[in-house]
Amino acid sequence: MLLRTLVPVVLSASAVLALDPRIERLRAPKFRLEDDAASTSVPALKRSDSANQFYTPKFSNSETASFHVNSSALPLVTWELQDSWAGRLPISNSSSESRELFFWYWPSSQSTSSEFLTIWLNGGPGCSSLEGFLEENGPVSFQPGSSAPVQNPYAWTTVSDVVWIEQPVGTGFTTGTPNINNEDELADQFYGFLEQFFALFPELTSKKLFITGESYAGFYIPYIATRIVDASSAEKAKLPLALQGLLINDGVYSSYITSEQAPIANFSAVHQSTLGFTDAQVASFQSKAESCGYQTILDQLTYPPKGKIDLPNGNKDTVSRSCDLFDQFYDEAYDANSCFDIYRIMDKCPTPSDHIEDYFSRSDVQTLLHVPGFGQWSECSNENVFVNGNDDSPYTETLFPHLLSTLPRGITLWHGLDDAILFSLGDRITIQNLTWNGVQGFQSPPSTPLLLDGTQKGIYHSERNLTYIEVNSAGHMIPEDQPQLALHVFESVLGLTSL
Repeated sequence: MLLRTLVPVVLSASAVLALDPRIERLRAPKFRLEDDAASTSVPALKRSDSANQFYTPKFSNSETASFHVNSSALPLVTWELQDSWAGRLPISNSSSESRELFFWYWPSSQSTSSEFLTIWLNGGPGCSSLEGFLEENGPVSFQPGSSAPVQNPYAWTTVSDVVWIEQPVGTGFTTGTPNINNEDELADQFYGFLEQFFALFPELTSKKLFITGESYAGFYIPYIATRIVDASSAEKAKLPLALQGLLINDGVYSSYITSEQAPIANFSAVHQSTLGFTDAQVASFQSKAESCGYQTILDQLTYPPKGKIDLPNGNKDTVSRSCDLFDQFYDEAYDANSCFDIYRIMDKCPTPSDHIEDYFSRSDVQTLLHVPGFGQWSECSNENVFVNGNDDSPYTETLFPHLLSTLPRGITLWHGLDDAILFSLGDRITIQNLTWNGVQGFQSPPSTPLLLDGTQKGIYHSERNLTYIEVNSAGHMIPEDQPQLALHVFESVLGLTSL
């Protein structure tokens, strides 16, 4: 399998970030079990021909006209949609700049102007945010196995303006040669793009800004947010953004050992039946967890924490082949289920087709989005978006304390409990190892029921501007698996409701 070939004998943070957590890149086609879909109590997304009265924003910059999209003319769409704006903008104002990012901006579908602007980013690195648009939280949705889109009643545009941005350079419809080496350089280029974007749409500058995303965007988002809040006085005078908060699901924040190795034995035991593991297999994982020092990490996971939780091997983020439980886990799970999807473990055979690449490769779609003649569009890039394929940036847990003390709405991290590429237990370890606003970790464990229409969908906990949520019956892409709940959580982040 692909994942097996990507794992070297000795794993370093750099190798893992460059190869293993190309989270969406390694994704298998998705399949939603009928009984699982029924258990969510979420109505199926339906086609609709109903007309709506949308608020249409007016922009003072006449150049916005060349980015206008008649959204209702999108191929295969049979219902009325609000106007949107799409196209490419450079990452700097240099006349010789060849690198451009692609955006698709949708105003809220409300009848009045929204006070919020939300950025959505997928991960990879090198995977398109249009995957999030078409399969997770956009107003147009392709359901697994469907050849035509349906209207998404739980689109995030129901409560906020949203812009889906393809980045970094080398992703999706972007143009130019990738030249970044780390997340600081990525954030600089993204900030340059934002300068061009808000020059095109100056009326959006005053909106309350939120940055959201998933997976490897757990790297992108904190670095981008830090670049915004730490901008120079001159930069802030030119671009006075009102960044409010961050929302990241199933993200990469901390060491490979914390995120993927240490939690495996526990995960295998909890999900033994779903994974099809024998008692002997579960016992093998537990034995290795103890001999490799992973169980020691879990034993230190207390509320409140009793001190810093150190990694084995002298606190180095490296793993020998004999202690690579992740590789063993994937192999054995695939042996038990030939359609095993590490991003959503409840999936079974058969796996239906996924039409997102076909859709964005259509010439009529590309013309409508102002990228005519692009040709074959890929959900995840076939080229390295970091020079030499390496991102040696420090983990984003190092950025959280500053952001948590700065952002008015703080940070919300949430995790699908059926995700097996990154584990919820890893998030808990990361949080308990983190010191922010003068105190280490949560003082109480996550235990408050997360309710939707009276039904418990998970648990959550909030302290000192950080909220952590665990979601039942959801894998790596929570808005896809639990769209109604995802909208509820998003509304809480905006401050429109409480959890």
